[in-house]
Amino acid sequence: MKKVLFPTLTVVLALSLALPMAGPVKADGRGPASEVSQPVQITFSLRYDRNPSFFIGRHGTCWLFFTRGRNPIGIRGNDGYDPDFDSYDIYYKTARSIPALEKAADNLVPGSNLVTNNTQRDVAALQAHDGTIWVFTSSGYAPSTDPRIFYYKYDGANWSGPTPIEGTSYAGHIDALEYHGKIWVFFDAWEYVLQVTSYDEKKASWSTPQIMHNDATIAKGITHGGKFYVVWASMSEGAGTGIYLSTSTNGATWTTTSSPVASWPGLTNWDPALIKDRDMFRLFWAPSNSEQFIATSRSSNPTDPTSWSTPIRVTTASHGTDNWWDFWPQPVKRGATYLFYTSERNSSGTARADGNIWMLEIGQESR
Repeated sequence: MKKVLFPTLTVVLALSLALPMAGPVKADGRGPASEVSQPVQITFSLRYDRNPSFFIGRHGTCWLFFTRGRNPIGIRGNDGYDPDFDSYDIYYKTARSIPALEKAADNLVPGSNLVTNNTQRDVAALQAHDGTIWVFTSSGYAPSTDPRIFYYKYDGANWSGPTPIEGTSYAGHIDALEYHGKIWVFFDAWEYVLQVTSYDEKKASWSTPQIMHNDATIAKGITHGGKFYVVWASMSEGAGTGIYLSTSTNGATWTTTSSPVASWPGLTNWDPALIKDRDMFRLFWAPSNSEQFIATSRSSNPTDPTSWSTPIRVTTASHGTDNWWDFWPQPVKRGATYLFYTSERNSSGTARADGNIWMLEIGQESR
């Protein structure tokens, strides 16, 4: 997506959305094919919906959170509208299955529509072991008078918040997960310093944020085998130069790959997200040129940059001379691999429209 070099400089990126496709997908002759379903539209608002965050909660309930722009224009470029500078309310859908989210009702997170000091562009949600739902939000570097991380909580009956996390001033992009009795929040702030803070559920207190890496943005993490795996976009050699991987066993000491684990040559690389798919780690991210599309790569040895497969496209975000943004992938493994993402495509995949949340079912790469 478009990233803002806080506070004054804007890096203009083109993001892309998917054309309808089924069966093997290849782009520019790069890499093996991947079986991809027809894309399914999940939200239908004429405002700009973006940045899905999904989890499977207690009793198998599927929860999908996203943000919805307040500006009614909704289509990037129309009358100068830029979705990266809109202010957002937070919505969610619930259903008993992933496909059923398409027809599920949109629900507003109470109070999120009253916030005026933070644009709430980005969101990350989870359900803690005690059943409480936490929804974290940040400005995503859009203009805000109080650009900290805030959270809302739902105890099954009532919502509370927004509550700020101290020490997170000028926070941009965020991600969150629960692990070993703590809730971990990853974020970048002020000139793209990647940091992590954690909430000790026994002490009910937040740790002082610790620096993970400089010149890093848009971190997304998972845990596997007693270790954190966090992917992020590098800013050290120019905006979006590649996707790196940092690992840790304790959340305090981090090891980072010496070179990118993924990069689409000649393009900028944004919005990485990682998933463990059987014996493979699978990375999704959003390369960008005149369009921004979703790409994927995989590895059984993720800390070795040379082990990652040649990247392939998952979506194509153009039709004729028109192009659009596909970004913020959110992969989910539930039997099949599902991918939620933001797309500006219209329903037929022939032109740019307002942003909505879409979903794909993705098979394995052929060899």
